[in-house]
Amino acid sequence: MSKILTVSVAAYNVEKFLDQTLASLNDARFLNDIEVLVVDDGSTDGTADIALKYQAMAPESFKYIAKENGGHGSTINKSLELANGKYFRVLDGDDWVEQNGFAEYIQRLKQSDADMVLTQCKIIKDNGETYNLPIRNLTDGKVYRWEEIAEFAQIGLSIMTIKTNLLRDNNIKITEKCYYVDIEYTIWSLFYADTVMYMGIPVYMYRKSNVSQSTSKKNMVKNIGMQERVACNVCRMYSAFLEENHLCESKDQAIYKRVAQSIGSTFRTYLLFPDKNESAKNIKEFDNEVKKISPGVFEKLGKEWFVKLMRWNNYMLVPMLRIIYRIYILKH
Repeated sequence: MSKILTVSVAAYNVEKFLDQTLASLNDARFLNDIEVLVVDDGSTDGTADIALKYQAMAPESFKYIAKENGGHGSTINKSLELANGKYFRVLDGDDWVEQNGFAEYIQRLKQSDADMVLTQCKIIKDNGETYNLPIRNLTDGKVYRWEEIAEFAQIGLSIMTIKTNLLRDNNIKITEKCYYVDIEYTIWSLFYADTVMYMGIPVYMYRKSNVSQSTSKKNMVKNIGMQERVACNVCRMYSAFLEENHLCESKDQAIYKRVAQSIGSTFRTYLLFPDKNESAKNIKEFDNEVKKISPGVFEKLGKEWFVKLMRWNNYMLVPMLRIIYRIYILKH
């Protein structure tokens, strides 16, 4: 039976949170309209038992898929293979949905034919503090074309729903066995979507931990190789899009901004290395790799003040920038 929405739940050792995640989707107001694919990415805890419990309760809506460990990208790839929903959305196994907002979202999604739908996301920090991910200058219920939202910069996995066939029919594959691949998924979605609808309702509840997540500073230093790999991947993607002449000006701006963010984040992680000489050496080598992949991206990056300072006089300012960035991190 076809559904209006497929929810891909990436589940790796999330027994502590998964019951809350799946319970939030087990709501009679929308259960028959959704397909929840719980992709167990090689868990060794009780993740499978929880997922199978929900599959037994509502087999037409909850599906448990077991696979070998391959990372977040592999769970998206597997879900796209199996999805039956008109639309596709990703939900991490330790996050959940706001049920009232989700119920309204599903009803409105039934009336939508936009390529992409954006909704609101609420962040929940370790200390209990909550705040909304800011979405500005968009009108609730309005469908936009890309040229109308060229300046909009907040599109990301937690607020985004995409037509399933836009990704599956184009054989999209996200890098596997690697962190930080959300940006690949976002860029592919931006590339193929022409129309965007905004629904000003809370849907995604994002659990933000400063310690355990891959985006913590400590883990980013540890996993710098993965971060560099993804940054190079999205740089290649952007260059390929330009060569194929498939980018209108608004998409060019939106996608380049994310490529620059990925590359800039990698630069900043290198600034956190304990040895200043190692920081400078790795930054220079990575910057040269970017230049090799895409001279155009390298040139564009040079117009941004941070990169301009970093490259000044053969990267001589890197030690000073390293100190400044570390002070900034401590204050924030």
